[in-house]
Amino acid sequence: MTATPLTDVAQRLLRHVQHESGDLAEQVMRVPVTAYSDPDAYEREIAEIFRKVPLVVCLSADLREPGDLFAIDLVERPIVCVRGKDGVARTFLNACRHRGAKVACNGFGHERRLACPYHAWVYDTDGALIGVPQRDQFGEIDVTGLIELPTEERSGIVFAVLTPGATMDLDAWLGDMAGALEALDLANVHRYEQTTTLESGNWKSTADGYLDGYHVSYLHRANIGQRTMSGRNTYDLYGPHVRIGFANHPIKAMADQPVEEWDLVEAMSLVHYLFPNISISGQASRSTMMSRIVPGPTPDRSTVIQYHYRRDPIDSEAKRTEMETRRKLYAAVTGDEDFATVLGINDTVPALDGHTDFLFGRNEPANQNLHTWVAKLTT
Repeated sequence: MTATPLTDVAQRLLRHVQHESGDLAEQVMRVPVTAYSDPDAYEREIAEIFRKVPLVVCLSADLREPGDLFAIDLVERPIVCVRGKDGVARTFLNACRHRGAKVACNGFGHERRLACPYHAWVYDTDGALIGVPQRDQFGEIDVTGLIELPTEERSGIVFAVLTPGATMDLDAWLGDMAGALEALDLANVHRYEQTTTLESGNWKSTADGYLDGYHVSYLHRANIGQRTMSGRNTYDLYGPHVRIGFANHPIKAMADQPVEEWDLVEAMSLVHYLFPNISISGQASRSTMMSRIVPGPTPDRSTVIQYHYRRDPIDSEAKRTEMETRRKLYAAVTGDEDFATVLGINDTVPALDGHTDFLFGRNEPANQNLHTWVAKLTT
C-alpha cells in the first residue's frame, strides 16, 4: 500500500467522524493469553524478531556530526552507533575486543575515539583498533576492530540488525512505510536532552496500547481524550508497520473548507509504528515523541524510553521549559495510565490462562497486524 498524502488521511478521518466509524479488519482475532506470558514464546520473539529484523537505533539527527554517538543495551546486546569521520553511521557491539568492557557509556555523546576504560585499548569512530598500550609486550593480536553490525539509514532513521554478519534488505523491510516516514522530515529535528524511562509489562501488551485507537476517549478521558476521538481511526498497514490517524474534535469544523486550507495539526494526530517496538507520534510541523519498547528481562516486563524532538533548535530557556512540560505530561499519561494498565494485565494473565483468549476487534486492525507478524516470524 503506497503512503498516501496526509490530506487524504485527513479526509478519510472526517468521513469516519461523519459516519461514526473507522477502518475495520475483516473479523475478530483471538490471541491466547499465554502469548503474553509463555517463556518459550518470549525467547522465540527475542531470537527471531529482535535479533533478526532491522531495529531502529536512533534518528539520523541524533548523530549530526562525526564522533556523535548513541549507546544502549537491547535484548542483551550492548550496542554503540557512531557517525564516522566519513559521515557514515555504523553500529558496533559495545564491547572491547580485549576482554569485553564497554567502550562507550549508554546514552548520547560525542567522542573523537572510543577508549576502553579497563586497559585503554582505543578504537576510532570507524571501529578500527588504533591503540594498544604495551603492544610490544602483549603478543599477537588477531583482531582489527570492534564487531560491526549491519547498519543503514533511511528516512532520517538509523537501523541495525543485532546479529553480526546478518543480511539486511532495509528497502524490502520498510516498503511503503519509508514514504510515510519521509513526510515526517525526521532528519531535521532537534533532540531535547532529557529522556524518560518507564516500566511496563509484556512488550506486546505495551505495543498493543500504542497501536490502539479504541481506548483514547476512555483511559485518557481526562487529558488527550478530550482532544482526540476513539474509534474514528485510519490504519494504513505497510507490511508489519502502520501509520495510524486519529481524528481530533476540531476536524468537524473543517468540513466546509477546502482540504488544502485545513490545519492538519488541529485536524488529526498521527502515530507511525515501526515493528516491532518503535512508536513515533507527531507531524512534520510540530514536536515529535519517539517511544522505544525494550523487552525483558522476563516475559512480563519491558522498559519504555521516550525521546522528544523539536522542529527548531532548543536554544533558549523558554523552549527548554516547553519541552520539559511536554515530557512530563506524556510521562504521566503513559506511565500512570497506559503502562499501569499493562502491568495490571500481567496480574490477570495467570488467572485467565486456560479459560479464555484475548480478543482484538474489527476496530483494532493495527493490533491484529502486530500479532499476525509476531506469529509469522516466530512459527
